[in-house]
Amino acid sequence: MLKAFRPFYLLITLLFLMLLAGGCSKTPVRHLVSDACMVSVGHTTRKEVLKLMGDPDAKRMINPTTEEWVYYEEARSSLQDAPLVGDMFDPDGYQMLVMTLSGDIVKTCRYSGFEADEFKWKDDYSWQEIKK
Repeated sequence: MLKAFRPFYLLITLLFLMLLAGGCSKTPVRHLVSDACMVSVGHTTRKEVLKLMGDPDAKRMINPTTEEWVYYEEARSSLQDAPLVGDMFDPDGYQMLVMTLSGDIVKTCRYSGFEADEFKWKDDYSWQEIKK
């Protein structure tokens, strides 16, 4: 009797392992809010920032000794993760972390996050129309 159920148990075990393996992420996840809290202005060095957050998404030189680093991230909507149709949906919002480094020390660290429809209020008001 037990021999008849072995393929069934094997199938259930394989399905469980496939579901378990599907939950593993291959790409590292970056959380700008918590990473910004770990940066101490005036104390954190360039090496520590690179170790904590990785390479910045954008860099620019303000002057020969001051550099600005930008970390940028989209807040993906749950519909964007849908297979095949996910690219048709817009993100829910954006997050940005701007750091200024003078020499090897972080001088400023500014986090900003906003939702994608935050500025749609401009289109709702008739007072913006110029009537002739």
